[in-house]
Amino acid sequence: MRPTRPRHALALAAFALCASFAPLGAAGKDAPLLRGVLLDGAGTLFSLADATGSATWVKLGQSYDGWKLESFDAERQILVITRDGARHELGLEVARIGASNTPATTADADALLEKMRFEDMVAKSIESQQQAMAKAMNQMAGANVSDAEKARMVEIQAKATKIMLEEMDLPGMRQDMAKVMAEVFTAEELRAQSAFYSTPAGQATLEKQPVLQSRIAELMMPRMMKAMPKIQAMVLESTNAAPASADH
Repeated sequence: MRPTRPRHALALAAFALCASFAPLGAAGKDAPLLRGVLLDGAGTLFSLADATGSATWVKLGQSYDGWKLESFDAERQILVITRDGARHELGLEVARIGASNTPATTADADALLEKMRFEDMVAKSIESQQQAMAKAMNQMAGANVSDAEKARMVEIQAKATKIMLEEMDLPGMRQDMAKVMAEVFTAEELRAQSAFYSTPAGQATLEKQPVLQSRIAELMMPRMMKAMPKIQAMVLESTNAAPASADH
């Protein structure tokens, strides 16, 4: 019996060694990816993605696909997750996006445009710009224009916006945009943007972007209109100078 004991002990030791490594190996295969980290008023949010690239924002203490978020080392950018006794450390994948060249597809880009509510965003942006333009023209007209004429200008602006939206063919434009974005961005970059627009900050960006564009237009229009007399004078001077230079 004595000769067999060392063999039994060796076999048990080997089994114990393999068992100790098994959870780590399993964890590495099906653990989620850490796409991003966001600080907001509710605390720290972590963008975790599965193998398909679909990402969800989760807080410490919550779970994702059975994995519980235990702790986060901000200095090392490491998130510790556990499941069924297995412990795994996730490094920040978004930090390596720049080095990835995975080609994007139009489906990847269209998924982002869907998240951004593309048609609604474009429509609101055009309407905001038209309103800002009408406001600037109304201010420049001042008391020289009657209320009836101002109302007519507003009506014309509304009709112009409607015609522009119809002619732009937003569904077709969305398809063209998806093709361009798939050529410009990698798949990982599109997924990172999609993950951002899934956050409260991303949603606020989408909601407030038309307002921001309108405010910018309000700032730009008076400055552009102020430059018009100089531009007109320059064009007139160039036009008058053209025959003279031709005679020489």
